[in-house]
Amino acid sequence: MAAELQELSTFVAVVRHSSFARAAEDLALTPSAVSRMIARLEAKLNVRLIQRTTRRLALTEAGAVFHARAQQLLADLAEAEAEATATTVRAAGVLRISAPVVFGRLYLAPVVSELLAVNPALSVDVTLTDRWVDLVEEGVDLAIRIGALADSQLVARKLCANQRWLVASPDYLARAGVPVRIEELTAHACIAFSAMPQPTVWSLVGPKGPETVTFTPRLFVNNGDLGIAAARAGMGISLGALFVVAEDLRAGRLVRVLPEYAFKPTDVHAVFPSAKHLSVKVRVAVDALRRAFAPPLPWDRLPP
Repeated sequence: MAAELQELSTFVAVVRHSSFARAAEDLALTPSAVSRMIARLEAKLNVRLIQRTTRRLALTEAGAVFHARAQQLLADLAEAEAEATATTVRAAGVLRISAPVVFGRLYLAPVVSELLAVNPALSVDVTLTDRWVDLVEEGVDLAIRIGALADSQLVARKLCANQRWLVASPDYLARAGVPVRIEELTAHACIAFSAMPQPTVWSLVGPKGPETVTFTPRLFVNNGDLGIAAARAGMGISLGALFVVAEDLRAGRLVRVLPEYAFKPTDVHAVFPSAKHLSVKVRVAVDALRRAFAPPLPWDRLPP
C-alpha cells in the first residue's frame, strides 16, 4: 500500500510542478526515480497519464480524471490522519481567515464564535475582502471562495451551492412593469456588477436552456451589498445571490424577477494551501464551516 501511495504522491507532484525534475526535488528523489514511478503507474493502469515532449508535460484525458481522484484521495488521507491525532493535539495559535465581504459579514461571525468558544487556546484573525488573496504569499490559513477555483495547488472543501436570481423591488416593478420574457430585460434598468467578466451580459438558464441577454445599465457597482441596496431602493433589477437576498425576499422588500430563470449555480468552498501535515486549527475550522453550511443552509433557516 505504501508503494501505491508514493506513486500517487509522485504523480500529483509532477502535475503540480509540470516537471519531473522539480517534482523530484520536492520529494527528495532523483528524476530517474520519479520517471520510473510514473512509468510503473501507467503500466499498472494500462493507460498513458502524461504526454511528454521536449518542452512541456501535459495530462491526457485519462490523466486529468485520474489526477482529480488522486488529489482527493491524498487530501482525504491527510485529513483522516489529522483527525486521528486530534484527540491529543488541541487547536492553538492564530487562525487567519479570508472571506468575501458580504458572505463573511452575514454568515462568518457564528462560525468564529463557535471556534473561539470550543478552542480556548485559539485566536482568529478575519479579513473580509473581495480581491483574490494569495494564501501562501500572505500567510492566510484558510479562505472562503465563491465560484470557480483557479489555483489547483489549493485543497478545496465544498461547503454549499450559491444560487443566484434576478430581483427587484415591488415599487420598481409597479413603475416599470414586470418582465415576462428574457428579451424584455433590455428595456429595464438593470444594475451591472463591474467585477464580472462581462458586466452587461447576463447568462441565464431557463425553460429553453441557456439564454443570454445584453443590457445597457445606468448603474455599475462592484459590491454585492450595494447592488442589492440599489435594487431595494427601486433603482432597477439586480443579480442577487440567494444568501444575500433571502431575508429581503421573505420580508417582501424584493421579489424574484423571471422566476423560471436563474444563473448557473456556483459553489462556495473552503480552501487551504495543503492537506499535508494539516494543522489542527485549520481542520477544526473546516469542520465548523461544514457544520454551519450543511442543509438546511443558514439563509434557508431564516424566520418567515
